Amino acid sequence: MMDFKAATSGKRRWVILAFVGIFLWCAWYLELKPSGLIPPDETHWERTGRFFAAAFQPALDYTDPNTPDDAPPIWWKALEGLFLTLKFAFGAMSLAVPAALVMGFFGSSAWWPSPCPRLLKGVLSVVYFGTRFLMSLVRSIHELIWALLILSAMGVSPLAGMVALALPFSGTLGKVFSELIDEEARDAAQSLKAIGHRPLQTFLVGIFPAALPNLITYSFYRFECALRSSAVLGFVGIETIGLYIRFSHEEAYYREVWTYFYPLLAMIMLVDFWGAGIRRRVNGPKGGCVA
Repeated sequence: MMDFKAATSGKRRWVILAFVGIFLWCAWYLELKPSGLIPPDETHWERTGRFFAAAFQPALDYTDPNTPDDAPPIWWKALEGLFLTLKFAFGAMSLAVPAALVMGFFGSSAWWPSPCPRLLKGVLSVVYFGTRFLMSLVRSIHELIWALLILSAMGVSPLAGMVALALPFSGTLGKVFSELIDEEARDAAQSLKAIGHRPLQTFLVGIFPAALPNLITYSFYRFECALRSSAVLGFVGIETIGLYIRFSHEEAYYREVWTYFYPLLAMIMLVDFWGAGIRRRVNGPKGGCVA
């Protein structure tokens, strides 16, 4: 027994050393170091220190001396950027959730008749695997890549940003929805089937309502993710608070960066608490949530 523990401990040590060695090799190969535009009289570490020092002194006014006199106050601009970010997240989820419900239904086998005729089972299997392939395809591409592709086709527009977020989110939601539905207990559905209900009726009455609380809680979790992704869309030119952060960072106006960052952080925390409250109401104090 002791020999086995010693052998296991030795293997762990070698695994850790291997990971450290791979990391150091990657760092050397990629020449990891701070980069970007730096004033000639400032080092990389001085710039890093200046950036984090600005966190304790967020800007209360614009740093750029060329800002027009009629420009709105910076705090108002931050709130506008926050509202735009929220709007994109809501819009994307309003597209993603209905699409995910459809894909989750066809990517599940819980509604299949049992016993199922061979020909019908073959057709349903094609639909099942086709839907799951579609969900894997749309979620395998990051929303930033989708944004670049869609912006190239549709131009910079609010709809393009919402579609760029909705595509990968619908795939992720659909996959989880289908799994939650398939994992739901079938006792109620079997009872309904025993008294003569059809497969679709048993699904709509005996399975889907039981899975609905978890579908709702997971949707709220993805909404929190959509807020963060919506902000990131600003870095590819879509007007969210991320665009203001990008512009301020490019000009090294670090105090402005934090002025925009703090409201975003507060909104995400607020939505997190809101989602936690909804999860408690839907699932009860001991209810779980898929994350």
